[in-house]
Amino acid sequence: MYTSKQHSEKRMTMSLRVYLGQVRLQAVMLSNLTARSLFMYSNTENAWINNFYRLFVGQGLATVISATANYSLTFYLTADSKSAIILTLSEMISLLPIALFSPFAGVLADQISKKKVLILSDLISIIITLLLFFKANISNNSLTVTLILITQLVRAIAISVQNPTIQSSIPELVPKDRLLTINGQNSSLQALNQFLPPILGGILYGILPVDKILLLSALANIVGIISVAITHFHEGKSNKIIFNPFSELKKGIKIILSKPILSKVIIYKAISVAIITPCTALYPLMTSEHFHGSLKFDAPLVEVAIALGMGLSGIWIGKLNNISHKLLPTAIGFVGIGCVLLLSGLLPGNRFGFTIFVVINFLAGFQLPLIDAPIQTLLQSEVAQDNLGKVISLYLMVIGLAGPLGLGISGIISNSIPTSLHFVISGILLVVMFVIGMCDSGFKNI
Repeated sequence: MYTSKQHSEKRMTMSLRVYLGQVRLQAVMLSNLTARSLFMYSNTENAWINNFYRLFVGQGLATVISATANYSLTFYLTADSKSAIILTLSEMISLLPIALFSPFAGVLADQISKKKVLILSDLISIIITLLLFFKANISNNSLTVTLILITQLVRAIAISVQNPTIQSSIPELVPKDRLLTINGQNSSLQALNQFLPPILGGILYGILPVDKILLLSALANIVGIISVAITHFHEGKSNKIIFNPFSELKKGIKIILSKPILSKVIIYKAISVAIITPCTALYPLMTSEHFHGSLKFDAPLVEVAIALGMGLSGIWIGKLNNISHKLLPTAIGFVGIGCVLLLSGLLPGNRFGFTIFVVINFLAGFQLPLIDAPIQTLLQSEVAQDNLGKVISLYLMVIGLAGPLGLGISGIISNSIPTSLHFVISGILLVVMFVIGMCDSGFKNI
């Protein structure tokens, strides 16, 4: 027989067991729910990472291989023609299509599948390159300058189609809070593509005949096609294509003008390109004339320093995802490069001055992604996906035309002033542009 006290204790014990059982059950349920949530998050996270980096790595590899092959062909042109006019024409063929065809490519990318646009452009490049390969093969690697220039033109047009298409597809593939990181990594890839292909291209030119170089170029396009084919693009395009490029470009211009901040950013960026591009063209002259350095050894050293700075900055810039002012890195980049150019022109023309020149140009390289990545991120964030292709195309066109315009203006005055003074003036202009931008109230609430 239980006493009332024992009954009470028994009931309390049973209640406690029930309560503890419920707690354990809730804990297990919560644990399972948390595990499932983490698993789902992990899967989602891994899904976009795996999907995007298939494209990023594949296109990056294809770009480096293609640029290496193009440099080898340029060396072939140099040895075969020994003509500055031919080399200038080759450079123009490589650059002008980007400015002229990018807008139409962006319009096309907004209307049909980006995957189809990318694959088709690579297929056209492969066909043209293989035709030239067979010609080289049956003619004992003897190619006319005209054929090589035509091949370079077609490949340049393909690149002009691919650039806006890939850039406009990034917001489809990457979460919005990771855009700055990805654009920074893209800057690192551009840095790699800046200094590695000239070195590899020179090596390949020395050990491979031109037909094998052409095969390598075709291989780059095949790698590009594979990377696009295995990437899932989140797009639902209509099969009905209304290709009215001028009407679409007009729409793109209206979109840019309707967003004053975008208009101002593009204008500032274009002005900076017009200022900086002539200086980049004068770097070899600055090295040889002002610092009395070697074009063979010292000039490439400066290029490598810039590229290394770009590479490190592109990796680091992802840490700025959470800054309050999205264009602050761009402003720092403008004034940073301005100071580097200004200081470069004031350095003494001796070996010590050249050493400082190399070091500060590493810093200049570090500034370049600070300018570009936030601007790309702003474009991708502010413009609706359906119109992003045409807006990015217009942006690339403006930037593409700003460089030659700056070169033209610079060419008029470059013969009348020392190269070092050109750097000083350019640096001052960038610093002044920075000050004007800081005083512009439109940039304060981004």
